[in-house]
Amino acid sequence: MNLLRSAVFNIVVFGVTGVLYVAYAPTLLLPSAVTRRCVEWWFDRIFRLQRAILGLDFEFRGLGNIPDGAFIIASAHQSAWETIGFFAITDNPVYVLKMELTRLPLFRHYMRAFGMIAIDRSGSAASARRMLKDAAAVLASGRPVVIFPGGTRSAPGADFEIRPGVGALYRHCGVPVVPVSLNTGLYWRRRAFTKKPGTMIIEFGPPIEPGLDRKRFEALLAERIKAGNRHLLSSPA
Repeated sequence: MNLLRSAVFNIVVFGVTGVLYVAYAPTLLLPSAVTRRCVEWWFDRIFRLQRAILGLDFEFRGLGNIPDGAFIIASAHQSAWETIGFFAITDNPVYVLKMELTRLPLFRHYMRAFGMIAIDRSGSAASARRMLKDAAAVLASGRPVVIFPGGTRSAPGADFEIRPGVGALYRHCGVPVVPVSLNTGLYWRRRAFTKKPGTMIIEFGPPIEPGLDRKRFEALLAERIKAGNRHLLSSPA
């Protein structure tokens, strides 16, 4: 049954996404808010479809840990779901995305409409400076920045290294960083076709305030994300 539900969900979501990807292109000539509203409408439908077809819901916990004012979300990354999931709970988030995505037809224009931040994972100094400048501007506008400090998806329970980008953001931007733990990979596994019913948990931890040295910050961030992941893995519901 999960296989059938997953097949239906993938066909509907990827099929309609492909159509809308082209159909929404004319909105790129309009104010960016128009494009954002159109795309966010589809994100909301994806959330509804996953509930209706897959029996897969999500629950955000620790919302009281979200600070007032500018902040950065540093999230564990176990599935493709997180790439849109924070639109369900935060106002107009801006993601830090890999530069390779800008090579996709039209995608860089959609990224520009959302103000997304591209980073070259090869680690060039120019790319890092551009990322920091863009992130500071986004935070100054009142929008949260979302970054996956591990850089790529990892399986539930797997270890991952904190990449240097999040430490650079922390030092440069001077705003709280909120660690996010989750268990999405139990239900929506990376590189897996079949998705499982249940409730994915996404938990915001206490924010890490500015002022720590970079090494201490990265160690504390890793400790909080991984401890939260382990807890959710052992007691997912």
